[in-house]
Amino acid sequence: MKHLMAPSLVLLVLATGFAGPVGAEQSGTLAGDYLMRGKGFRPNDSAYEGMCSLRGGGPVYEVSCFNQATRHTYVGRGLATGDTVSITIGDMLRGDHGGVFAGEYLVVYKRKPNGVLEGSWTETRGGAAGTETLTPIR
Repeated sequence: MKHLMAPSLVLLVLATGFAGPVGAEQSGTLAGDYLMRGKGFRPNDSAYEGMCSLRGGGPVYEVSCFNQATRHTYVGRGLATGDTVSITIGDMLRGDHGGVFAGEYLVVYKRKPNGVLEGSWTETRGGAAGTETLTPIR
């Protein structure tokens, strides 16, 4: 049974069309750099853009996004399942036990065949929400 699981997993990954940025077509990973663009749903929300990096071999990814409008870097973790990628992202808080992550946003992306991640986000404490697109930098 153990010998059958590895080929089955490879076929599952190939069947889901897991391709991503910067050479990811060969490796099946979402790891890479992305151009980030988004906007909140509220009428007075401004559009924003920046850069995001996903690092790791999947299905868990380390995520870092720099928002040019706020000049702030948000960090977190993501989990990919099929063509869905969910991340929690926010600030690193430092306490007496070292670094502790406190997620401020939940973002859920749907992966398109061209590798673009289209998603929606919500602020975990304030209730703001919006859309965001991550476009692979090739």
